[in-house]
Amino acid sequence: MIKFPKPIQELIDQFCKLPGIGPKTAERLVFYLLKQSMEELNDFASALTQINNSVIKCSICHNISEKDPCSICSDKNRDHHIICIVAEPHDLAAIENTGEYKGVYHVLGGVLDPLSGQTPDRLRFNDLLTKLQKNKISEIMLAFNPDMEGEATMMYLNNLLKPFKIKITRLARGMPVGADLEYTDEITLSSAIKNRKEM
Repeated sequence: MIKFPKPIQELIDQFCKLPGIGPKTAERLVFYLLKQSMEELNDFASALTQINNSVIKCSICHNISEKDPCSICSDKNRDHHIICIVAEPHDLAAIENTGEYKGVYHVLGGVLDPLSGQTPDRLRFNDLLTKLQKNKISEIMLAFNPDMEGEATMMYLNNLLKPFKIKITRLARGMPVGADLEYTDEITLSSAIKNRKEM
């Protein structure tokens, strides 16, 4: 097995830490970067640094943002009586890209998956309950991937929210089972939002 120079190997190891990136893909990425000009590498490094320095989490919905509150939470034209609960910020982005949903959001920070350590105390359920106690909410829309973890999270939320006597809806079944919100096309996702069902 070939040994790469230490700086190359360290960069390969860093890329391997990213989800879905194995050693071969990491090698390809590093060797691609080696072919780039110093200016392009500096731009890449600068973009990585800015993620840490200028991206924050909105204190209201927990979406990623450059300001707090984020542009969605501070928009007076949004319907603040409807909250769409999503697992991650990229799910929120997928729903926003449809242009169909006009309410606000709550980013849970993941889905229930006890086998990998994602238990209720590690997600933002308490923040959600506080939000419901302080605000007059008419509908909660659950927007999770239609897989085992997503379904388990929706069942947990449905039970948790029952005492509030709020209308709880979920995306319609226009999405195939096992599909990820992040990769669902806008037309299918838009249809799922329009035809959401009460739980």
